[in-house]
Amino acid sequence: MSADAVAQLDELKTVAMSCTACRLAEGRLNVVFGDGNPSADVVFVGEAPGAREDEQGLPFVGPSGKLLERLLGEIGLRREDVYIANVVKCRPPKNRDPRPDEIEACKGYLREQLSLIDPKVVVTLGNFSSKLLLNTETGITRLRGTAYEWWGRYLVPTFHPAAALRGSARVLEEMQFDFGLVAAAIAGNLGANTGGAGANTGGAGANTGGAGANTGGAGANTGGAGANTGGAGANTGGAEGDPAAEPDDDPEQLGLFGA
Repeated sequence: MSADAVAQLDELKTVAMSCTACRLAEGRLNVVFGDGNPSADVVFVGEAPGAREDEQGLPFVGPSGKLLERLLGEIGLRREDVYIANVVKCRPPKNRDPRPDEIEACKGYLREQLSLIDPKVVVTLGNFSSKLLLNTETGITRLRGTAYEWWGRYLVPTFHPAAALRGSARVLEEMQFDFGLVAAAIAGNLGANTGGAGANTGGAGANTGGAGANTGGAGANTGGAGANTGGAGANTGGAEGDPAAEPDDDPEQLGLFGA
């Protein structure tokens, strides 16, 4: 990241710290803008701050943060190597889900964070960030297991760490698979595999097929919503054979970058 971009990120944080664009400002202790390396190759995007995050002004500082750090370690990364943000920057009351108007009011900050940091890989943690960035109503269980080409980079949806903490061992195993995709994307070992949503070209790209299957290693997926049956980009999550997301083909309508 250039010195100018670092300065712009700092300015954006200053603006966010006094934001009153939605009702969440009324009950917050701290704005949780984001934390980490502004030159990171990987940006993680969660849902919203919890109680501990609100108290400390930092994302993912509780048990979910510890699990995130463990998963990072398994692919040779540390927390300080990555950048972590949330869809909304203030804690919703009693940890309720963020409401659509709150997401709408706050998503501009995330858009600018991603634009300034310009990572190789964006990892969405859970439903809210995955649905927002992929512009889909498809749930995380069906979205995960795939690295999607997205605005000139890869986007890897996976479960929120909290889901692994309260769920079965399989959730953690599937997160480990997804983190393997992250490592492969950083290393440039994914080839042309963009998973169930079809091949995205030029950052936002078009869905290039009907219902065909991805059958090879990290090879190109030519099958739109087809089943992934193997290799580094295989979608192994959720109910077997579930189709993955079908993001809008129009780049101007794709996720928050097109909003």
